[in-house]
Amino acid sequence: MGVPPVEDEYRLRLEGRAALLEPSRERYYRLVLMLAESRWQERLRGERPLLREVAAHQEALDAMLGPALRRAEAEAWPTSNPTVRCLFEVHSLREQLARDVARKLGRSAREPLGSLMNALEDWLLTIPRVVPPHLRWSTALEVLPDTLPALREASAFGTLLESLFAHPILLTGRIPLTSAQREQLHQRWAKGEAALASLWNRLSGVDANRGIVTELQRVATRAPSHPPRNGPERLVHAEYWHQEAWARVRQLVEVRLAPIQLEPDEYLKVFWWLLEREYAPRVRLTASDSLADARAGLIEVAYELWDAQRPDIPEDERWTAARWARLEEQAWRADEDRGGADSERVRAVFRELIQKQGIGTAFLRGWKDSSHLVKWVQQARELIR
Repeated sequence: MGVPPVEDEYRLRLEGRAALLEPSRERYYRLVLMLAESRWQERLRGERPLLREVAAHQEALDAMLGPALRRAEAEAWPTSNPTVRCLFEVHSLREQLARDVARKLGRSAREPLGSLMNALEDWLLTIPRVVPPHLRWSTALEVLPDTLPALREASAFGTLLESLFAHPILLTGRIPLTSAQREQLHQRWAKGEAALASLWNRLSGVDANRGIVTELQRVATRAPSHPPRNGPERLVHAEYWHQEAWARVRQLVEVRLAPIQLEPDEYLKVFWWLLEREYAPRVRLTASDSLADARAGLIEVAYELWDAQRPDIPEDERWTAARWARLEEQAWRADEDRGGADSERVRAVFRELIQKQGIGTAFLRGWKDSSHLVKWVQQARELIR
């Protein structure tokens, strides 16, 4: 009868965690050798599963490695023992790998190795290269994994926009969004647009000929036929609904401010104001770096004119004392800068309104043209009671 093998006492001291050492040593050794090759980028791009293995096991290994090394040094474990030797080799290879990867990426070797592995994989995926047409879709799948934070943000943005804008919205009534929906849209919009821009830039940086971007943007002009199932489809879905939402936003704003021609950078600020104003008449459109106070006043005057003549409100809600007070207040603001084609177009609306309402009355005989918008408001108020 043979003598049973003696259990390695140092393996026992590692309390079952020694099984992590040998596979880690093998993975580290392979990566250190690859990083030393002249064409290491191409080699590692084909070994991305190995990078993920390292990242997946790194937290558990680090939790074992530090205490085990301190105990080995404190108790003077002999390096002639296979388990102890493997422990120190793993530590040495880990440090070498961290230095090599950090140097390649221009980052700190003190970062967690799992994070460095994830960053290395992402960097390898986004290296600029010429992507032939038959590899565009597979490359897009690689470059846009579902784990990408920007993709998750863009996907959530697209889902929200679809839920809000998939159905027709009447242009004449109040914008039919609940308070919760308005708040959610406002909170998501900037982050969603930033995520979309980030993803398109990511794809552009990979494909030197922009073939991937061109192809996906062409797909994004068509309504999705099914729910998105992967990264490129999530991007295309979000982009389509972003464009649809922008078209609806412009329509909703333009119909309410018909005399005024907004600048591209004014639409969104005005839209956020409209979402509040339609449910709270005293909410003011505030000035900003991109919107002068006088122009904000002119926009409010244009909106009040549209709102008072909407076909879906009762007659007694059209020209109320509160509306005239708002019109006069905002006309004073607008008169701080009376020039410009938009100001003239708003005055033309008042001219048409006064002439229409004054037909057959003695009012028009005393009617005076003026460059002051507030005078137009006051004259209209005298006529329309």
